[in-house]
Amino acid sequence: MNIDDLTIGEARKLIEMFGSPGSAGYDNGMIGEYVIVRCRDAGVHAGVLVSHHGRECVLKDSRRLWYWKPAAGKKCLSGVAVAGLDAKSKVGAVVSRQHLTENCEINLCSAAATATVAAAATVAAAAAATATATAAATATVNTREDAINVMA
Repeated sequence: MNIDDLTIGEARKLIEMFGSPGSAGYDNGMIGEYVIVRCRDAGVHAGVLVSHHGRECVLKDSRRLWYWKPAAGKKCLSGVAVAGLDAKSKVGAVVSRQHLTENCEINLCSAAATATVAAAATVAAAAAATATATAAATATVNTREDAINVMA
């Protein structure tokens, strides 16, 4: 077959066989499911898989797993996909749609894993709660010190 002599029908058959760079990609059986994606440079993300093509994918309702520790004593990222996140994990805010490149792995999440990622507090919210608690504790200490100084 000479590429210069292709008919439109033959070109369409090639597109059906291999897809096109602008196509939504192929269905790896996880489209529409909650997944965890490890990227070479962008870290680890969890969300609903919209499309997948080569080493790229698009997630909706995506969250970055800044620091992840698997629950139930599991030891690796697949353990997060199976058992979910330990309470010590740190998760970013929800992004409505995210295009990820250089995907190394895509793991289908169990219902338990999906629930723990969805329920995890965002890093900013956790930091704000810690700052509020620290400020309250500091105010209590300062009030006690002021009372001691007045009595002296």
